[in-house]
Amino acid sequence: MLYGSYHKTETIEEALGHLAGAIGSERGKQVRLIAGGTDLMVQLRERLTEADALVDVSSIPALKKIWVESKRLHIGAAVTYSELIASELVNQHAYLLAETSRLIGGKQIQHMGTVGGNLGNASPAGDTLPCLSALEAEVTLTSLDGDRHVAMSDFMLGVRKTAVKPHELITKVSFNMLPQHAGSAFTKLGLRHSQAISVVDVATVLFINDGRISDARVALGSVAPTIVRVTAAEKMLRGEAPSDELFSRAAEISRKSLTPISDVRGSAAYRLYVAKPMVKLALETACERANTNKAD
Repeated sequence: MLYGSYHKTETIEEALGHLAGAIGSERGKQVRLIAGGTDLMVQLRERLTEADALVDVSSIPALKKIWVESKRLHIGAAVTYSELIASELVNQHAYLLAETSRLIGGKQIQHMGTVGGNLGNASPAGDTLPCLSALEAEVTLTSLDGDRHVAMSDFMLGVRKTAVKPHELITKVSFNMLPQHAGSAFTKLGLRHSQAISVVDVATVLFINDGRISDARVALGSVAPTIVRVTAAEKMLRGEAPSDELFSRAAEISRKSLTPISDVRGSAAYRLYVAKPMVKLALETACERANTNKAD
């Protein structure tokens, strides 16, 4: 049997009650939260994790919303990739999340997989994670004691390790909406064209004012135990006029900042080889989009 019991919840408080009850039990029941289950069910089937109970949060209305408040875009943890793709707010203010979602799995995975699930699974190859890093997102963790806000830079602690405490539920991610003078891009390399786990993926955001880069963000996934923000490249880009030579230098700095591992999807040498052209392409695309956005 993959798990002991299953509980469908309709409110955040109900889900938190199950977590609190498990913590208070004598033998410390292993309760796992589930929304789409695209990662968790595989892990349970392969005996990579255990669960005395599953608490289903996929139907909680508060976790299914995408909304704007105080010039920040908020995305509920149970929002699916398909909903990100379809969202006008996401496409307008955080296009790289919609772009990324189109490359995750097939239609079935896109209809089931969720933002909160990708965060909670904390795989270095989780495609939304470098995007959320480049957007400088904040993750809201909710418990019966209230909300706790954790920056993406502090959220992922290692492979499948996060800052989430046993009594907490990921409820949303939030970030400042990208202004009109900003452009973003996501590039991904897998072992096949579609439905592939990333060998390397790159998310970039560029802010361009008066022909110069006022801010830059470069984040890579699948190249380390956690998402890598290349602050050295970001610093070098700021204040400069976009050019092919500038983006090549930033891409080389990014490559040199990596110490990837070898695994079944690719060697460390291969990851280093492909990282540079992927970063350069992502920067070029973000720049092009920033200029197009200003022209519209």
